[in-house]
Amino acid sequence: MLGCDIIEISRIKKAYLKYGEKFLDKILSNTEKKIFMEKEGSKYFYLAGRFAAKEAVVKCEDKKILSYTNIEILNSKTGKPFVKIKGVVRDDLKISISHSKDYAIAVCAKL
Repeated sequence: MLGCDIIEISRIKKAYLKYGEKFLDKILSNTEKKIFMEKEGSKYFYLAGRFAAKEAVVKCEDKKILSYTNIEILNSKTGKPFVKIKGVVRDDLKISISHSKDYAIAVCAKL
């Protein structure tokens, strides 16, 4: 299975600026929210990347019942992203996130 998503960073930034904490509560886990709040210049790249990554995971898993807050996209000590669902690391899911000036894209593959 494979899932892919692309999102305009400006769209995510606009949603955050309009809805604030409510928007974060729908998208990020508590751990991810903490990371987002500590970011400075790249916080909207982070948020858009996480949104795209979670959407890619949902598409890959083919389970629309997955809540974004049940999916965590974290980084290893080397910076490589990995997926946790409901607190369990999913070694069978590989995730890649990339950004340009205007877009964030993520691909998730189930091995």
